[in-house]
Amino acid sequence: MTQAGTSAMVVPAQAAVFHVGRYVCALHISRIQEINKNLLLTPVHEAPDYVRGIINLRGNIVTVIDLRRKLGLEPITIQASTRNVIVKVDREMVGLLVDSVDDIVEIDSAAILPTPAHLAKELGDAFEGVVQFGDELVAILELQHLLSDASSQ
Repeated sequence: MTQAGTSAMVVPAQAAVFHVGRYVCALHISRIQEINKNLLLTPVHEAPDYVRGIINLRGNIVTVIDLRRKLGLEPITIQASTRNVIVKVDREMVGLLVDSVDDIVEIDSAAILPTPAHLAKELGDAFEGVVQFGDELVAILELQHLLSDASSQ
């Protein structure tokens, strides 16, 4: 409870930080169902180039997207550090292939800055903003736009 004349306390939110090509990205953990190493993908013929395939995740069919391709980069090369970040968007689970997952961090909403002009120009609304962590700028993904058909590369 706040007293009259004082502002409400800002509660930090947790986010997973991961690498996607040259980008360091974050996603609020409330959007993440799980992070796994399930990389046994069944290809989907005639799918967009950013769709790497599908997996069966405990009886649910999950479309797996190469996040590098979705961001206009070279396709990801599957390595030991590659992870599948499972997110839920509009009642559908989607896997996001990332190069590696680094850490869970706390992000103060007041610390989120607008996306720099060069990123906004390149990627439109794929990022909701950026936050500074040490020497790195971490781009916070905006899933609704990123996963919409209109944002296809």
